[in-house]
Amino acid sequence: MLEQWRAGLRVSEALDLEVRDLSLDTVTPTLRVRSRKGGKTRLVPVHTELHGALGSAQAYEDIGNARIVEAHPATAWRWEQSAVKHAEELGAIAPGKRVGTHTLRHSYARHLLMHGIPINYLSSWLGHSSIQTTLIYLELVPDPTGSLAAMP
Repeated sequence: MLEQWRAGLRVSEALDLEVRDLSLDTVTPTLRVRSRKGGKTRLVPVHTELHGALGSAQAYEDIGNARIVEAHPATAWRWEQSAVKHAEELGAIAPGKRVGTHTLRHSYARHLLMHGIPINYLSSWLGHSSIQTTLIYLELVPDPTGSLAAMP
C-alpha cells in the first residue's frame, strides 16, 4: 500500500483514509490522519509519488467521506506480502527476510532520518506522543562518518 510507505501510516490508518482527508491543492499538500491509536489527528505531508495516486482517487470521488481504499486488513496484508515477494524477485529484499506490516512504517522513518528530516517533524508525522518513541529510529540509521563506531 503506497500510503504506508510514502506517508508512514499504520495499516488501520491507511484503510481509514477518506477523500475528505486530502488537501492536495495547497502549497504543502497534506493528508489528515485520524488515528485509532490515541485518538489523535495529525497532518502528514504528501510525497510527490503519493500525490499523483491520491489525486486520481480524489478526481473520481464526488463523496467527501468515501474511503480511498476499500479493503479488509487481511486483504491489505496479502497486498503487502505480494509486494514483498515482488521485491524479493527484483533482488531488493533478501529471500526469506521477515517483513511485517509495520516494516514499511519503520522504513519510512529511517528513510526520512537518513535524508535529514528533523526528528521532531518525523515524530509529529508518525503520531508519536513522545519524541522518545521516535528516538528509537535513530538506532536504525547508519552513521555515515563511522565516528560512532570509534567511540568507547
